Amino acid sequence: MNRGIALSPGAVLVLSLIYFFGGISSLGAVLLSAAVHELGHAAAIKLCGGKVKRLSFDSSGLCMTGAGTYSTGGEMFILLAGPVAGLALAFACSKLGNDSANDFFLRTAGISFALTIYNMLPALPLDGGRALNILLHCFMCAEKAESAMHGISLMTAFLLAAAGVYASGTQLGIALLAAAFWILIEQIAIVKSMRLM
Repeated sequence: MNRGIALSPGAVLVLSLIYFFGGISSLGAVLLSAAVHELGHAAAIKLCGGKVKRLSFDSSGLCMTGAGTYSTGGEMFILLAGPVAGLALAFACSKLGNDSANDFFLRTAGISFALTIYNMLPALPLDGGRALNILLHCFMCAEKAESAMHGISLMTAFLLAAAGVYASGTQLGIALLAAAFWILIEQIAIVKSMRLM
């Protein structure tokens, strides 16, 4: 696999939409939140003796690829380090924003917190879903674990969609429906890749 950073056309579209609807402040807050999240993963990979090989940015967000052999505990540590870093950024920016009445810090705090909560949802390929998948494989055979994880991911998507319908007409409703749609699309892709194996 090539080292470096890959930027897809989908990522450019997403960043353009964020800029169009939220302006430069929102775009900066999203990029900072995503960067800190990935830096958390990168630091954990380094601490576990691995190497970061590639950072890709597509329509679903940033994704880091590392090289190394990790224990189950090491994999969990790497997966959870990103959300922990995002949560730390959210609290730090909230403090700075409230102390200085700075809109950018407050916006970053909100976005980083929202991205952290989203990433911890029990759905693949999110960090929370991948961590849960590891736990399921510890207690079940691979086939049952994969089936259970797929079901949990679908249930998460449907619950998000239901919440989005309930909050329809608001920005939160739109965000929840978009998140549900993305998770459903990812499940279809996962099932297709499993059938090709």
